[in-house]
Amino acid sequence: MIVLEGVEYWLKDLATQYDRREIRFNWRKYLNGWLEWENEQNQRTLIIIGTDISKGIVPIHTDERKWRDGTGWAYQDTVAYAKRVDLIWYGINNRIK
Repeated sequence: MIVLEGVEYWLKDLATQYDRREIRFNWRKYLNGWLEWENEQNQRTLIIIGTDISKGIVPIHTDERKWRDGTGWAYQDTVAYAKRVDLIWYGINNRIK
């Protein structure tokens, strides 16, 4: 089992290097690599944990908005590939897929 936690910070790093389209492209490339690893053997499991950064006021600074947008798209792509998705809010689990 591999657990990737804090992916929003990984995406923030991508946002400092790439435009919005390239952030998503690179995330999909990383995600596909991890999914290939997971599918190589039945006992392998990939767990991705990301914090929702979309709540609250939309950032004024362009770089912060780019990070927020890129993270949202990356999460959408991740959910599309995932077999199971859980939303945890205040310690309460809600399976949404």
